[in-house]
Amino acid sequence: MNDAEKFQLKLELTLNLKTAQDIQKWAIDKLDKNPADLLALDICFFSKDEEILDYFNNISITETNVEPTLKKKILYEILKKYTEITPSIGYSIEFISNLFAILIKISRFAEDEDLYDFMNYYDDELYLALEGIAKLELEEIWPTFLNDLKNWLSLQC
Repeated sequence: MNDAEKFQLKLELTLNLKTAQDIQKWAIDKLDKNPADLLALDICFFSKDEEILDYFNNISITETNVEPTLKKKILYEILKKYTEITPSIGYSIEFISNLFAILIKISRFAEDEDLYDFMNYYDDELYLALEGIAKLELEEIWPTFLNDLKNWLSLQC
């Protein structure tokens, strides 16, 4: 199994960039090109979306054997996609807080301290805004974060 593909699919699923059906389609397309692809074979045997979701939820990103530079490259590409399609308004504070927790966790797994610090800064800003002592207003944090992340990624790639 290709750990880089597992890493990528897990991240895309975690950030809602792909659905279980998208992954099933990916597996079918992959098998058309390479009938011996073990990851694609595993996925094609699942008959329900929940089975695909369980499969990827049970994969520990920390246990994937992906070279750190490749991890960063994959992560940056996925985050770039994420910033392009994610709305900058309309999320609840609880949802945004959960997204920051996920993004911080992912940046840790990718062994990217700069990204971790970047994510953590905005997570702290959210907390401070909830306490009424942040530089930004509560409703400004998520759109500002997405814009700054987009700019930060453009400097990294």
